Amino acid sequence: MTLITKSALAGLAVLTLSGGLLRASAESLAERFAPETISVDGKVTLSPAFAPDGDTAYFTRADCALIWQCPQLLYRSQRVDGVWQEAERVPGLGDYRVDWPSVSPDGKTLIFSWTAPRELYDSLDIIENFDLYSLDLTDTDAEPVPIEGGDINRPRAGRLKTLRAFHVQSAGTLTEAGDLYFWDEREDAVGERDIFVARSNGMGGYETAEALPQPINSKGRDQLGWISPSGNVMLVAYPNRGGEGGDDIFISRMENGAWSVPQNLGPLVNSSAYDGAARFTPDGLAIVFTSTRAFEGQQEGLLQVWQVPTAPLVTNGTLLESDLAG
Repeated sequence: MTLITKSALAGLAVLTLSGGLLRASAESLAERFAPETISVDGKVTLSPAFAPDGDTAYFTRADCALIWQCPQLLYRSQRVDGVWQEAERVPGLGDYRVDWPSVSPDGKTLIFSWTAPRELYDSLDIIENFDLYSLDLTDTDAEPVPIEGGDINRPRAGRLKTLRAFHVQSAGTLTEAGDLYFWDEREDAVGERDIFVARSNGMGGYETAEALPQPINSKGRDQLGWISPSGNVMLVAYPNRGGEGGDDIFISRMENGAWSVPQNLGPLVNSSAYDGAARFTPDGLAIVFTSTRAFEGQQEGLLQVWQVPTAPLVTNGTLLESDLAG
């Protein structure tokens, strides 16, 4: 892995400009994130969640090349002297699938989707259920706790038990205000897949989760990647709003109390393959995301973690410096 530093980003920011547009290809900027420690050849690996100091990454990885063949398990890697160390399994989760973790803005809580059986659902017709859980990172003996209330977790049961991604609550992300954002597929929502928010009730719980309105959600498949700790910047993936060909990563900003029309991050980030589940590193120097793009020795199709420096995106006007401040 090439370590991204502020000095390196400064150099990228002065790449040749022509007519105000940055002249660089996605291939020249994108690289796999921490290959051999996180992005392992031949294994599904999904975007990491970072602790606020940026030196701990939580991510899920499977021992298969296809996401449905075996479960993604939760790993943790530490960065020491700028180098990501060999990842280790997070204990206490068994071999149940874990998806799309995030770390709370204060660094004390890990949020993730987990498929461990729940006694609450023993009487239901379930093959594999996905609920959002929290884990206290300040207690080494803590066990995952399902997030209760707010109509957040719905069982994947009965006629919905194998239907697309219905009731697969995932990508849960907390803001500093305590609001919980996530994506799910629900029959009473806006479209095929929607982004929801359960506002904090001010007492440690949540108000009823609601699907975000247009222009965030549509009749199609709308998938949350990340929301900033301030709750003012959102990274979203869409397959059908134009761009480079596959699912593309977009940015939306809270403006005058409403989310702006999502803006495609363009070819410096997106490719003709699937690109999604994006988030900024805590220092704002890079955007990290999951992609199925091809790389040396590997055809398109393997989910891996990629990174692109943010400085060129600020230089060409795609990103604002305020986007990177959280």
